[in-house]
Amino acid sequence: MKSIKMRGVFAAVTGALLFGFGANAMADSTTDIVNTLVAKGVLTEEEGALITKGHKEETKKNDAAIKKAGKLSISDAVDNAKLYGDMRARVERRNGEDVNGKKQDRTRDRYKLTLGVKTESGDFYTDLALAMGGAGRSDNATFGSGSNGENKKETAYIKRAMIGWKATDWLKLEAGRTKNPLYTTQMVWDGDLTFEGLNEQANFKVGDNKIFLTAVQSQYLGDTKEYSGNQNKADSMSNWLLAFQAGAEVPFTDKVKGKAAVTYTKYSNNNRVGDFNPAGTDGTNMGANVFGTNDLRTIEVPFEVGFKTDSALSYKLFGDYVYNIDGSDRAKAAAVASGNPLYDTNDDTAWMLGAGIASKAGKHEAKGDWSAKIWWQDVGMYAVDPNAVDSDFMDSKVNMKGAVLKAQYNLQENVFVSFAAGYGKHKDSKLQTAGVKGDLGYDLKDMQLYQLDLTYKF
Repeated sequence: MKSIKMRGVFAAVTGALLFGFGANAMADSTTDIVNTLVAKGVLTEEEGALITKGHKEETKKNDAAIKKAGKLSISDAVDNAKLYGDMRARVERRNGEDVNGKKQDRTRDRYKLTLGVKTESGDFYTDLALAMGGAGRSDNATFGSGSNGENKKETAYIKRAMIGWKATDWLKLEAGRTKNPLYTTQMVWDGDLTFEGLNEQANFKVGDNKIFLTAVQSQYLGDTKEYSGNQNKADSMSNWLLAFQAGAEVPFTDKVKGKAAVTYTKYSNNNRVGDFNPAGTDGTNMGANVFGTNDLRTIEVPFEVGFKTDSALSYKLFGDYVYNIDGSDRAKAAAVASGNPLYDTNDDTAWMLGAGIASKAGKHEAKGDWSAKIWWQDVGMYAVDPNAVDSDFMDSKVNMKGAVLKAQYNLQENVFVSFAAGYGKHKDSKLQTAGVKGDLGYDLKDMQLYQLDLTYKF
């Protein structure tokens, strides 16, 4: 009778625990109940162990089912897929004055969409992203871009199309159109720019220090064409961007952490797009060639130091410094190309220095979090690539200096409002503010920019 009774109790308890308490939240409670029944002699230790094992197996099955249900499934070969993106609405005012006193005041309402999917399959992964905006440094569209109320439908372009391989725990290789893999700032590289080619990234620890090494081989312009016996076609060589970066994150104390890197960048095939010729300050043109990447061999040193407190507040000092090793040659080439000796000026450095403050209660974004930062930057005419600098706060120009303020407040974890304001002015008055035409035209004397954004991430 006792054996029959025990088997009944065992079956009842097993059924209750496996089916009534199968959820993850009951895992600890199940173990406690089994231990109590064993202690009271209702169950033997062997019976208790059997019930606990059965419950763990059931919980594992439930976890797997929940995880599978939460995946974006593409094919059986793909282990994991994640859909991501953001939508943003913006009000922007941009105004400026050129060296001849002509003024421009421009107000725009804008929007943007980014939509992407990341996948993982074994040691390989991909990133495919679509965005509006045909130009490389802007994903924005402007309200009212049609005519007489006829809305113009925007086109979504390929922003990223990348295949990656996790060769080891510390090394990964990427090919295709990738996001910028370098630790850098918008003073040098606009945040919307992507690289096309290959990059290799190594990340490992030495003690408590995180070391990162990155190499980039990005095709900058054109493909290589070589012809034999055809006098009607000319050979041409690609222009490649080659970059090598070494950096580290170092915890000085429990509350103070630093990060810095040294980056060497070189452009191959110096004359693929001709010698840089920025033009003087007549305000009527952009010069014979404002796109040239000749004589650009730069050393960049971005850095930051973060300070945590016992509260939600944290502080950061950050900056960037760039020196063009071939800056004097770049200036001499501009003087020769223009026929103006005034172009031969030693303006081969760029620098940025700023500070930030943030309030963040947890590890992840949450309602009520906020941040703000401010910096000053000074960019010489011959210091950096004029095709790559930020398109917003210095209007795609070099030979500019000025200040930028940015602030953000989280309305909830994935929705935030942000405000930015910037002021820039002419640095070397002998030369124009060269670069891409931008939104305000050619030779700026000064400019102001204000942006108010509402962003939703998913």
